[in-house]
Amino acid sequence: MLNSVHISDSIIYCASWADPELRPLFTEQNRVKGWLEIMSILADVQAEFGLIPQDAATEIKQAYQGITIDEAFLEEVRLGFIATNHSLLGLIAAFKNRCGSTGGEWLCYGATVQDITDTHTIRVLLKAHAHFLVKIADIQQHLIALASRHRLTVMCGRTHGQPGLPITFGFKAAGWLDELERHRQRLLELKPRLAVGQLCGGVGSLSSLGHQALALQRMFMQRLGLEAPAISWTSSRDRFGEWLNVLAMLTSTGDRIGQEIVNLQRPEIGELSEGLATGTVGSITMPQKRNPEISEHLGTLSRVVRHHAAHMAENLVHSHERDGRSWKGEWALIPDATLATGKSLALLSAMLKDLQVNEERMLANIKGTKGFIHAEAVMLTLAKSLGKQSAHQLVLDISHKAQQDGLDFKQALLDNPKISAILTSHEIDQLFDLDLSIGQCANMVDQVIGQCRQ
Repeated sequence: MLNSVHISDSIIYCASWADPELRPLFTEQNRVKGWLEIMSILADVQAEFGLIPQDAATEIKQAYQGITIDEAFLEEVRLGFIATNHSLLGLIAAFKNRCGSTGGEWLCYGATVQDITDTHTIRVLLKAHAHFLVKIADIQQHLIALASRHRLTVMCGRTHGQPGLPITFGFKAAGWLDELERHRQRLLELKPRLAVGQLCGGVGSLSSLGHQALALQRMFMQRLGLEAPAISWTSSRDRFGEWLNVLAMLTSTGDRIGQEIVNLQRPEIGELSEGLATGTVGSITMPQKRNPEISEHLGTLSRVVRHHAAHMAENLVHSHERDGRSWKGEWALIPDATLATGKSLALLSAMLKDLQVNEERMLANIKGTKGFIHAEAVMLTLAKSLGKQSAHQLVLDISHKAQQDGLDFKQALLDNPKISAILTSHEIDQLFDLDLSIGQCANMVDQVIGQCRQ
């Protein structure tokens, strides 16, 4: 750690880049331990099928159970890698030195690097998968609470950054909730495709594992809690491609929510704000500032994950039965993207739990539109008499002139003889009733919450 290069391994900054609950899954010690566990289980199964001596499997298992992955062992593995430039041979040699005279000779019999590393990666990602589902459930509970509490809290709905029509904040929160529910479903749907191990040998033919290879493969996967593949996937990396793309969508939702809060926390809008944590400092030169730190960092993390998802898409293109240009890149991008996603979910949950909603400011901003936010309702009512296109042109002309003259929209309508010939002042007043202007926002909030609770 003292010589860390990657920001996620920094002693000072690591807490901002990786969920501490997930970090142990990707440490060097746990990765090596996981690889050795897979080698040990493979030897056990191979001995049962008579492929290697039982004494060898016993020695391998005993060596695995007694090994300590300390600095001395890792240094031995490192030197072995430098000497051979082979991804796994240094580890095999170091482990062989700790096995008995028989066991070390039978390590990884008939298996290739990807059989070990892919299988380990899948096991790790399944643990991250379960962790993500728990975190998403927490976030959904916070969003259900916000959507329920504010199902009738009226605010400006904005398009292209400009006030458009009234909506409710509950409607906005329910939209976030609905999107997260789809991501939860995607995670559930991908699990059967993800939970598949790898044991196929040099080119995927299983030729090295004898005539009972498929039965051996199934037992090996069963011991690991995985499904056996129907065919080798050493050059088919879509499982990891799907994982990375779901993470990209998941963190992009966090980014979208964060970006909304960045905008709505601006003092000139002031409708939402992150909860203020004790001791938080916005600026070392502008002490008055209260920055949306979490929201911004959600965007940073999402960009990291989206970049890695694009890199993974490049890795889907392989030459022949194995292509080191592609699959070795996964060692860097899959852990980084998974850790960043874990941190993103943790931050999103904390932010939504303490989110501050300024209902008074939401109402004030609607009033600040001087009634122009109700222009669509006026146009659609006039359309019944004039036709939609003519009504649109009339309201457009009135709006432009009123804005130039500094009038509010309702007064401009009341002063216009074409409008007064069609609508009474009472009818105009009804078109400016906020309770009638939010459409089906509240009902859609109820629908989303109902679906999530099911």
